[in-house]
Amino acid sequence: MLNQDCHQDCNHNYCPFAQDTKNPNRYVCLKCGVEREINRHSSSFSSFLMLLLCLFIAFQVIVVLERQSNENPQIEQIEPIY
Repeated sequence: MLNQDCHQDCNHNYCPFAQDTKNPNRYVCLKCGVEREINRHSSSFSSFLMLLLCLFIAFQVIVVLERQSNENPQIEQIEPIY
């Protein structure tokens, strides 16, 4: 995607990106100056989000199971007398 202030003749689907030597996740178009970043979030942040998601899902499953057990109490079976 081109920068609105770009006066260069870049192809919309391809810009000649170069990797920043100080930041390996940052790429800059040599013609128009459009910046792209790869891996914007660190892996620890995504791991933390995944942990929160798993805890939320586990909590929801426990709540649903608890509600089902309260709504449908098990009927005690009476043994027939012979």
